[in-house]
Amino acid sequence: MSERGVVVAGGGIGGLALSIGLARAGFAVTVIERADRIADVGAGLVLYPNGIRALDTISAPLGKAVRAAGHVAAPGDVRPHLRSDGVVLSSDPIGDLENRWGTPHVMLLRSALQNALLDEALAVDVDLRIGREVVGHEDDGSAVSVSLSDGSTVTGSLLVGSDGLRSGVRERLLGPTPIRYRGYSSVRGRTAASHNFPVGVTAAGPGIDLFVGAVGGGLLYWTAKIVTPQGVWPAKTPSEALGDLLAEMADWDPALRELVETTDTAAGVVMTDIVDRDPVPQWTRGRVTLLGDAVHPMAPTLGQGAGMALEDAAVLTACLANDSLADYERLRAPRTREIVLLSRRTGGVDYERAVEFSTSDDQFARLFGWRTEGVQ
Repeated sequence: MSERGVVVAGGGIGGLALSIGLARAGFAVTVIERADRIADVGAGLVLYPNGIRALDTISAPLGKAVRAAGHVAAPGDVRPHLRSDGVVLSSDPIGDLENRWGTPHVMLLRSALQNALLDEALAVDVDLRIGREVVGHEDDGSAVSVSLSDGSTVTGSLLVGSDGLRSGVRERLLGPTPIRYRGYSSVRGRTAASHNFPVGVTAAGPGIDLFVGAVGGGLLYWTAKIVTPQGVWPAKTPSEALGDLLAEMADWDPALRELVETTDTAAGVVMTDIVDRDPVPQWTRGRVTLLGDAVHPMAPTLGQGAGMALEDAAVLTACLANDSLADYERLRAPRTREIVLLSRRTGGVDYERAVEFSTSDDQFARLFGWRTEGVQ
């Protein structure tokens, strides 16, 4: 960019990752984040090899810090797939991914990833402004004037909307587009590591799928997908949701039930309806573009939401460093469309399709085989 100043709306995973990459490339970056603190809630996430590779591309110290903050799958680590009565159906050799793809499978708490990103962003002098949000912008062709909720204005050569599923930047750019409920909700929490499933487990019963993974620090993160009408589970209190989930799992194997029964309720229980949006082929207008969930929210079934945001950040950094913003959509639109639709097809509570996916080399290659997509 001829004027190397960028405003990023949203200080989540994608926004902070982009700010780090741009700051390291010599840009002055201002991040506007509506929250006034990072909450330590129960949610965790998976970073598969492509997500870790994107982190390493953005910043080698950041990649190292994220590995240290979570659980890195070790050689020989296997996550079993069980029926709800405890019968082992198959297994996922997550410890073999690093040998095959060059970077590991890492699970960690979302707050741990956010804190690693925040520390690195501050270390490279990103201007982070919290407790306010972007409420409007004007692009005059040479610069973007960005209006904030506190009445102030920030000007940059580019505005990047990384402000999540209900992105205000997206709506101003593309107009209203529907959010689509995928037919199931999730309940999420954390518990102490289990001697039965030290690196995690997945299990499926009627109407419920359970995913559990080690996130470091002697903790396991779990999420249950539940077939339900929209709005039912988010309306419950955390204690109601936990109690109702255990009632639904009454005939499950005791070792699986124990993972939910021992949930650390003080750390938070989170209930969410699972949604996505139809992919769009274009999301850049003039000097404004989008990144992460603001442009391609997806179902969490493949564990690629964070990974796609990190890939976006790596590619957009390279495009801006090469003064080639137009290449960003060209490189990312086909890739993100494929992953959104693949996540949708693999979604729902359908164990047979999940097993089919987990044993497909072609689909693994499509997910994890991302290298640097034009990143120099």
